[in-house]
Amino acid sequence: MNHPHAEPDAELPEEEFRLLRDFIHERFGLYFDESQRGSLRTRLAPRLALLGLASFEDYYRYLRFAPERAEEQQRMVSHLTNNETYFFREQPQLTVFSTNVLRAIKERKAKSGEKRLHALSAGCSTGEEPLTLGMILFDSGQFFWGWDVRVTGLDVDEAALDKARRGVYHQNSLRALSPAVLERHFARDGAGVRVKEAGRKAVSFKAGNLLDPRSYDGLAPLDVIFCRNVLIYFSDGAVQRAVGLFHQALAPGGYLFLGHAESLSRVSSGFLPIRFQGAIVYQKPEEPGS
Repeated sequence: MNHPHAEPDAELPEEEFRLLRDFIHERFGLYFDESQRGSLRTRLAPRLALLGLASFEDYYRYLRFAPERAEEQQRMVSHLTNNETYFFREQPQLTVFSTNVLRAIKERKAKSGEKRLHALSAGCSTGEEPLTLGMILFDSGQFFWGWDVRVTGLDVDEAALDKARRGVYHQNSLRALSPAVLERHFARDGAGVRVKEAGRKAVSFKAGNLLDPRSYDGLAPLDVIFCRNVLIYFSDGAVQRAVGLFHQALAPGGYLFLGHAESLSRVSSGFLPIRFQGAIVYQKPEEPGS
């Protein structure tokens, strides 16, 4: 219920900032330092106005105790994360994935006779990245004859996942596409386009939090994890937790792709960095004797 004295321009005093910051960090891993206090206030002020709350302390209490707290936490996450994504983003990494990494996985699996390739797009937002991976896998032609191929998109933001499942995209998401890829993988849908079934059939979406071990239930062992431009929002401690869960979920020899500005050098010694032209990929070591 909206109250007439709701304050859309409520101040965010230091104590209330800390309460909110710690709650967001504990629940979602996102970290806002003191220099981002103004940014946090700006992003969340519309929620206070909409809920008719007079202060950020009231909002904190709402997030912790209100009957509708779960729904509001979801809405809050949509306001805090940058859902800036598009198809075939950071092409040098995708080239390494489609050539070197897929070939190495295929060769390793040929030894054991296993025909299974499972990939995770962690922090998939509105779905462009996992769908890109689905298209690359389909175009590779190597993995579909008798293979169990799956790409799962995982995100904490239910509103973003709804868009991903609808699967209709507009110009902003298509800006890195060549006309040939657009023609091959997309069909017109009203004012936008939709990914054709061939590139989409291996892709599914799941709600989950990267920092919650239960989010990985039913996914492991994974061959590849893409988590690009997500960890930049996390504190060092949350990055370590996320990377530890990735390590557990990956099969021996599995690969982790991070954003080009992100590095594991200070975070984890559990991965081997492999340098390619224009990209670094992190590999979980294979078990001895494999």
